This record gives sequence, structure tokens and C-alpha cells, in this order.
Amino acid sequence: MIAIVQYPLPRALPRRVAGLLLGIGLLVPVPGLWAQADSPVATQHQMQMLEMRVDRVERLLDSGALTDMLRSVDDLQSEVRQLRGQVEQMENELRNVRARQRDQFRNLDERLGLVEGDLVADRAPMPDALPVDEPLAGADEQASYEAAFDRLMGGDYEAAIRQLERFMERYPDGVYAANALYWLAEAKYASGDYEAALVDFEAVRNRFPDSDKAADALLKIGYSHFELGNSEEARTALEQVLEDHPGTTLSRLAQDRLRRLDGQ
Repeated sequence: MIAIVQYPLPRALPRRVAGLLLGIGLLVPVPGLWAQADSPVATQHQMQMLEMRVDRVERLLDSGALTDMLRSVDDLQSEVRQLRGQVEQMENELRNVRARQRDQFRNLDERLGLVEGDLVADRAPMPDALPVDEPLAGADEQASYEAAFDRLMGGDYEAAIRQLERFMERYPDGVYAANALYWLAEAKYASGDYEAALVDFEAVRNRFPDSDKAADALLKIGYSHFELGNSEEARTALEQVLEDHPGTTLSRLAQDRLRRLDGQ
């Protein structure tokens, strides 16, 4: 006959604690927890040890430490997301700044390339600046041309257009006629009147084919067609620049505009 020793069982585990213990693997066998592998009865000491472990887990949960840890993790994740957003915004701003710098350098290169060789080595003394609407009858050809050119370089495109148009009326076949017609087209181009600029650039090519400005006019014909959305005409003019003037500033500018044309 087998004697059965009975011991009081531990108090009932709260359902949420027991479930948590089972879920995270805390309720694991302890060495010596059972008297024998085949014994169905636990000792009083072993049951007390199990109950103490349950008490410790309950106190941990009741203290809010786990909740605080989870809240800290959420806060860190939120900060990481904010930092990532700031980094992406800064990268986008940096790309925009670099694009603006490229455009500024490109425009500067264009202006330098077009102005090269246009300054007269021995310039006559400049007269006082003429009022915008004052006739040019009292000034000679060179002084009249230089006064209009200075208006253009100063950014006063409207006044430059008026003075250059009067110059062309007075000196249609003069020494500075080819340059004056070219800069008249440039002033219209800078003002955004690309159709009128295109007409004058083409007039430079037709009336003064042997002028130093004929090559520049060909480049700006391509530019004007580009601004007007005439892709095929722009490509034809720019490729003609590459063929006629290889290895020059004009060819570099034409190649750059062709890349922009291909990127549209």
C-alpha cells in the first residue's frame, strides 16, 4: 500500500500573469523542482519557491517598469523617424542648391563666352550717358553703339532695345552694325521676347555672315528655339555649332544645351 503525502497547493495565479509567464518563457523548470521525475507530488519547499517567483513577476508588472521601457522605445522610434525626415529634407535642399549653382555657373559661362572679344581695345572717351529717349543724332557711331551697349550690360534692357533700334536706323551698314544687331537680339532674349530675338539672330546670320557675331548668333538661334519649345529646330542649330566650331566655348555651351534638350 502506497502512502500519499498531501501538501497545500500554491494560491491561484492571476490569469494575466500566468499567461505572460507562459508566453515569455519565465515559467521554466527549476533544478530539483520535483522530487522525482515520476513523482506526482511536489514538496512544500518547492511550491513556496514557485510562489515567490510569481510574486516577483507580479511586483515587476505592478511597478510600471515594463510600461516605461515600452514608452521609451516608442519615443526613440519617433525621434528616429523625425531625424530621418530632417535628413531627407536637408538632402533635397542640398540638391536644389547644387542645381541653382550649376545654373548660375552656366549663365556666367554663357555671358563670358558671348562677351569675349567684343570690347574694343582702344575705346574713345565715353560721352555723358544719353537720356533714354534723347535722339542719337548728336553722337558719332562708336559713341552711340557704346552707350547702347552699356545700357544692355547694366541690365536696362528696355532702354538698350530702344537705343539699339535707333542705332540700326541711323547706321544700318556701319562698322558696328553687325554687333549692334546682335546685341539688340540679346536684349530681346534677356527680356523674354524669344520670338523677336530669334528674328534678329537670324538677321545677323543673313546680313552679316562673315561677322564675328555670326557664330554667336547661331548658338542663340538654338537657344531661342529651345525656349520656344521648338526641339527639332533647336537641335539642328546646336548641332551645327558643334560641327562648325569644335573645341570652342560655343561648342561647350551648345553641348550643354543639347544635354538639357535630351533631358526634357
